[in-house]
Amino acid sequence: MSRLRVYRTEGVVIRQMPLGEADRILTLCSPDMGKVRAVAKGVRRTRSRLGGHLELLNRVSVSVAIGRNLDTISEASAISTFSGIRADLRRISRAMYVAELVDCFSMEGNGNQAITICCSVHCSGWSALPISIC
Repeated sequence: MSRLRVYRTEGVVIRQMPLGEADRILTLCSPDMGKVRAVAKGVRRTRSRLGGHLELLNRVSVSVAIGRNLDTISEASAISTFSGIRADLRRISRAMYVAELVDCFSMEGNGNQAITICCSVHCSGWSALPISIC
């Protein structure tokens, strides 16, 4: 019986860490897969096609190849960038706080739709509010 080598999922990028010169380890919060940690190869290069899609707090659809230690992101597209959050420091700090909480309270490989929806709703809600209210 063959094992699935590639899977598709969508989620919110809640954490990123540099890996070497050009790679980045991303943590996604996905409703069906839970917390997913994967390597995005070459994403820190200036000519990277994936770089803009895989920014922090973006809601993305990714295709992930299963690896021995870490999975590898092979393709990605941004579903929502929540551009209103990046316009205000208060908004981005609140969204980052929610992302840290989601990272701490979710488990890898254990899907939780409620946590993912909570993260997406908070990001989209803060993105839509006028700056004077936040």
